[in-house]
Amino acid sequence: MDVTPDAVLATDGLSLIATAGFFVPAAVLVAVVVGAVVRDRRLTARENARLDGSHERIDPD
Repeated sequence: MDVTPDAVLATDGLSLIATAGFFVPAAVLVAVVVGAVVRDRRLTARENARLDGSHERIDPD
């Protein structure tokens, strides 16, 4: 098998594109899921604080 340097570079470039094509969308998906979980926890904490009245100021008088 006779492999030229151009063929090696082309194959190497394709493997980099394939690797990025897999890991970049996976990283984006993980970021979206983490963002959604954090947002849900903040909204839940805000709702719980509103319901139990812990957000109200105590009058010092």
